[in-house]
Amino acid sequence: MLVDIQKLNLGSDSAERDITVGLSEYFYQNSAYQKFLNSRKTILVGNRGAGKSAIFKYIASTEAKKGNLVLELSPEEYSYELLSQYLKRENEGSWGKQSSYSVAWQYLLYNLIFNKIVENKRGLLLGPQRDIYNYVNANSNMKGLSPIGVLVSYLKKLETVKLDAHESTVKSRNLQALYSLEEIKNLIPSLKRVLEKSRMKVLIDELDKGWDDSEDAKYFIAGLFQATQKINLVSPGLRVYVSIRQELFDNIPQIYDDAQKIREDVEVIRWGKNELLELIGLRIAHSFPETSNLDTPNRWKSVFASRLDSKSEDSADYIINRTQLRPRELLQFCKLCGEYYSGSKKIDEFAIMAAEEIYSEQKIKDLASEYRFQYPNLLDVFEAFRGKNCCFEKDDLDYLLLSMVCGEVHVDRAAEWVSEMDYLELKKLLWQIGFLKVWVPEVGSDSLKKRTYLGHYELPTVNLENIKKFQVHPAFVTFLSLRD
Repeated sequence: MLVDIQKLNLGSDSAERDITVGLSEYFYQNSAYQKFLNSRKTILVGNRGAGKSAIFKYIASTEAKKGNLVLELSPEEYSYELLSQYLKRENEGSWGKQSSYSVAWQYLLYNLIFNKIVENKRGLLLGPQRDIYNYVNANSNMKGLSPIGVLVSYLKKLETVKLDAHESTVKSRNLQALYSLEEIKNLIPSLKRVLEKSRMKVLIDELDKGWDDSEDAKYFIAGLFQATQKINLVSPGLRVYVSIRQELFDNIPQIYDDAQKIREDVEVIRWGKNELLELIGLRIAHSFPETSNLDTPNRWKSVFASRLDSKSEDSADYIINRTQLRPRELLQFCKLCGEYYSGSKKIDEFAIMAAEEIYSEQKIKDLASEYRFQYPNLLDVFEAFRGKNCCFEKDDLDYLLLSMVCGEVHVDRAAEWVSEMDYLELKKLLWQIGFLKVWVPEVGSDSLKKRTYLGHYELPTVNLENIKKFQVHPAFVTFLSLRD
């Protein structure tokens, strides 16, 4: 089937921009979405570009269409810099920051929930609705504050009282009132009655926006997790959902204390090759309705040349193998291919190769940016591989990494932390972030046998010391000018 490639529109990389122009129509309900929505899980974890925001935007859209109340907290409403600027550090006084953040989050979320109920009031205000309306009206001075302003204001109250040097009955009473949410708890029965007739979803997304790895940023998220667990016990009609990037979730020590409690609430987003093809297939069908009756492989072939002759590989395999199985990466690569379309019947090998030049550079810089707080200037480590072979025997890779940590191979600005590592730690890091893949011959199902090199996102658990061969991820080969 021939289609007009110039009319191909695969949508936006950003769910925020895409929800109003097509996402609700071509959203792909992958297995992670189904499990998340059809269970009691409330924490969505995934790597950058894995589709967390798309899932939350789709949930918000579908819930609103059902007539349910939806409350979304957008990334502009977080400011880690503001937290560090206005609040004292933990070591400046024993004021229990994590519990304070948890209480402040509960205060903020309850106030946002109350305001949402009042905004959507229907008919006369009677009984429980009137109680909530009276509270909101009495606290109208908060309307001029942003959500982060309300949070910081409550934290400052806790800080001021708790760090007061004078012990007294009044101080104890004030602290008790703040920590017990005294002005809120009397409204919980009214809230429960309202939620018997209404349902509400609260969606908190993009917590990595503006992330600065500070003490307050970590307590901010750990406190949020505690707060949502408590609020989610109030009523079956109220659910607070949180999405967080995998890297942050794995590296906030304050979360570990509650790991056992929250594990059953967590859903991790993972994609398979077939699911990614389905995602693209739905977007192709949205652009070209005449392909709707085709199966997914044939929808792909209606737009892309089916095979890359110079690579002896199917075009879908070639492109997907240059991702870490994340939707955003696949969309970026495919849209770049469309930009290099030259007017032939389909997006051909020339366009795909030209797009890869740009994509490879974007991808390696994105990866360095993703881990910039833990491992600054990671791009300098990647540059140490430039011009080398894309595949390494174990001993050759170990020697290169040992040369980096010893300073014989320069890693420039990254030397500050690389020199503090063992070469095995550096190898583990490059594997875990997806820069390196490992050779796993004849293991597992037929699908794994076909893919001799696997990434951490495909095979999370492996003993690297038993691996004999490694490969730099194909996404980075072009940018680093690696040899086959």
